[in-house]
Amino acid sequence: MFGYFQHEAGKGLEKNDFFRFAREFRHIIQEHVPTVKEVAFLDPPRQQPAVHADEGQKEKKWRDAMERAVEIGSPIISGDMLFLPFPVGEEFVIAQLEGLDEFLVRKVGSDWVNGLCSLLLREFLLVKRACIDSLTGLLSSLHLEEYLDSREPCRKGVLFLVAVYPKGLNSLQAKKYQYRTVSLLKSFIESRFPLYYLGQSCFGIVCENCDPEFVSGFVPSLVNYLKRERCYRVHVGSAAIDCELEDYSHSEELLSSEEVMKKAWAALHVASNRGPFAFCNYTSIEDAGKHPFVSPALRLSRWLQKATHNVENFSLIQFDWAGQALIDVVAKLSDGGVEYFVDSDALFLILPGKDGQSAGKVGENILFLLGGPDKEVQSVKAGVSSYPSLDFRKSELLLNCRKALLHGSFLEPGSVVLFDAVSLNISGDVYYGEGDLVRAVKEYRRGLLLDPDNGNLLNSLGVCYAQMNRRKEAVDCFSKACASKEDQFMALYNLGLEQQLQMENLQAIDSFTKALALPRQEDREETARKDILFQLAVLCVEECQYEKGLELLISWCNSESGGSGSGRAARYLGESYYHLGKYREAMTWLQRAMRYDEYDAEVLGLLGEIYLKENEGDDIALRFCEKSVELSPHSFSLKLRLSKAQIHCGDFQAAIRNLHPCLRNRKVRPAALLQRGVLSLEQGDLVAAQKWFAKAASCAGADSGIVKQARHYLNKLKK
Repeated sequence: MFGYFQHEAGKGLEKNDFFRFAREFRHIIQEHVPTVKEVAFLDPPRQQPAVHADEGQKEKKWRDAMERAVEIGSPIISGDMLFLPFPVGEEFVIAQLEGLDEFLVRKVGSDWVNGLCSLLLREFLLVKRACIDSLTGLLSSLHLEEYLDSREPCRKGVLFLVAVYPKGLNSLQAKKYQYRTVSLLKSFIESRFPLYYLGQSCFGIVCENCDPEFVSGFVPSLVNYLKRERCYRVHVGSAAIDCELEDYSHSEELLSSEEVMKKAWAALHVASNRGPFAFCNYTSIEDAGKHPFVSPALRLSRWLQKATHNVENFSLIQFDWAGQALIDVVAKLSDGGVEYFVDSDALFLILPGKDGQSAGKVGENILFLLGGPDKEVQSVKAGVSSYPSLDFRKSELLLNCRKALLHGSFLEPGSVVLFDAVSLNISGDVYYGEGDLVRAVKEYRRGLLLDPDNGNLLNSLGVCYAQMNRRKEAVDCFSKACASKEDQFMALYNLGLEQQLQMENLQAIDSFTKALALPRQEDREETARKDILFQLAVLCVEECQYEKGLELLISWCNSESGGSGSGRAARYLGESYYHLGKYREAMTWLQRAMRYDEYDAEVLGLLGEIYLKENEGDDIALRFCEKSVELSPHSFSLKLRLSKAQIHCGDFQAAIRNLHPCLRNRKVRPAALLQRGVLSLEQGDLVAAQKWFAKAASCAGADSGIVKQARHYLNKLKK
């Protein structure tokens, strides 16, 4: 059956393989020509009408040798260099071997040199097939293992394991889901990083030379993208490839592939227990003791418990420095019965009977008295939390002060920050960035108790609910956030995405349109605005607003740098052109869509129908339609298209078999009745044809186009 044999990528060598598998191919050449020092794969130079002025004698000699090798199709020896031409289709790739032994140059025979290319090509193909997964065409787990064990020490990077689980379907549907996942992942990474298939619906992505900020944004974006594309469950686990993510250059020892994979699998296991759409980085497991909100030391908790045992109302201040100058200032206050505690890098101060505002003024006064020329002293910040507040226990005030200090890191040095809803928003973002949605929800909900109309908190809580598949709560949060002035654009964007997932297309169009109408406020909105433009275009196409959808899609493609996103839009452009009667343009875009996603059944079926209309080859059209039904055997619309192709090609019995289930489906029954009439007409049974056309013309749910065609055939039969 289609899609169950070896992938096309593993059937032969392509030009790009010499650069993608350069390391493996280089080792093979060095095994056969052991004296070689350097091996490089090059595109052969184009024929030049004149020698470039900057080209030296040595470069000219190399260029002439490569041109000669391509011209005769045989290896050329030039000094201590050997140029091996490898034919790939109608082109060549040149392997430049430098450092040949003089004895080898004198003694080597022409037969051995000429046979070397054929021998190497066979071994290259074997290596490629070992490095390529036979079903998906992606890099294999063997290639990933070899890469992790042979990488250079100076390289840094992160390994992501992405598990995209299919729903409980039959094997064919699961295979189709897997192919679609491959297309989605390819679209997301856009050839920036190598993509591996590890089996059991698990994929690997290696991101080299990426900073921690990129990693923290990459994973949530990937999970949200796959969720938006209606994937059922998505979990991502990640681990640093080297020993220390922060300082790759000083890693004394590289982790083996087994150790890296163990860490990534451990992170993936944690993510799988966090909900349907979740992620986890191994550093959050390995460095749990360094978490910004790790439980406070036992002696500190006991001090707070003892000092506030009979105190019903107090505030706690934490300074993020414990220098002697600060201790001296606070000690003067302690003469009045103020309790304080000095930790290794922080100082805590209890102010009985004072609320947050009053405690904040005390903190500002202490920092004022502390002031001096020392920059370390000037940058001291203070976090303030009060008791009682909401449902917080006394012991939680230590963490609340820490959250207020984290809030203060976004403000000027020397700030005194009161623990509030914004502090909880920031702490929630920390948990969300680690993939811990349960704790993030807890922080956001507590923040809303302090500030019920905070748009940022409502939007953040809605995003968490959406990833947890709690869609009703998500929509409620986004709807409330839309009414606030804070982050209204992102609230409308997220609301539209959730409505789109729930097939509420008209409501989603309204939300996206309102979002685009808002004035631009931040640069970070630009990516979201581009995505809104695309999603709005898709919704217009799905709602049969083809002219508007086409206009939006063209605008979106023009906004993409270098047209790199046109593959993503190709299907919808082709569909729009098809329904507008522009079949040639539709064919061009659908062919591009097929290259982008070769397992899109709708694209294959529509392309087959257009091939019939444009007389591009009945056999090809029929094969496209057959493949589409193989990929999506339960689609009545695709079976209807296949029956049209079979009628056109004269396979009437097969067409009857495909039309039979369509006649029982209310949605496609009118079109199936019309095709049944066409089939009878082709068979010469005019009485039966008239009966089928009459049924099609009077069938409930038949659109004007089908009624018009049925009446046309009836009038034709009467004549």
